[in-house]
Amino acid sequence: MSIKLIISFEVNNNDLAEFEGILKKVKFDLPKVNGCLGVSIYKSKSSVNKFTLVETWETKGDHERHVDHLVEDGSWDAISRLLSSPPTSDYFTEM
Repeated sequence: MSIKLIISFEVNNNDLAEFEGILKKVKFDLPKVNGCLGVSIYKSKSSVNKFTLVETWETKGDHERHVDHLVEDGSWDAISRLLSSPPTSDYFTEM
């Protein structure tokens, strides 16, 4: 059974264009990552700097390995510097 990761980001107002560019790449590239079954990206209607991703993974471990890779190659640092606060996330299974 697959799992869903729901992660929300709050972006610095001055970094919105750069963050949106990253999300466009994520939408294209993330489904190519081993274990990722898909991603949906949402932009808040009430706040221009809030975004939520719903990622579907074969296993939690697949996602954790992906995050480890982002940290190791410096990609996570490039993303986190654009954020006004740490992202919030959790894993879910469908009922």
